[in-house]
Amino acid sequence: MKKLYMLDTDTCSYIIRGTSDILNKRVKEHRHNLCIFAITLAELLFGVAKKESRRLADSVGLFQQLVEVKPWTPEAAESYAIIRNHLEKSGQPIGNMDMLIAASALAENAALITNNLSHFSRIPDLSIENWLE
Repeated sequence: MKKLYMLDTDTCSYIIRGTSDILNKRVKEHRHNLCIFAITLAELLFGVAKKESRRLADSVGLFQQLVEVKPWTPEAAESYAIIRNHLEKSGQPIGNMDMLIAASALAENAALITNNLSHFSRIPDLSIENWLE
């Protein structure tokens, strides 16, 4: 069974900007096993709307064609509830979008590719990798 890699929003932004040779190499290496969550796409599209940049819109559109976009599922909803409860009880909450992205990665049994280890490492059982190192 192939390993699935879910990219968080920051990682997608680095890829779209093409600013990291190390990241670009990893993306090429695993291009057939990459995905993003629909919420990540929503955040990318918000960035396009905010910047009102045709060039950025084109880049995000091209990126969207290169990776599978995973939908919100009942399994992700269940994971979200568990994550949020755990983080609130431990007094270490993170942003709602990050919790949703993590929940989707757990539901898809995917490793989350992120540069934000300090937030995502708080989530039990979440496999995380930083491809910018």
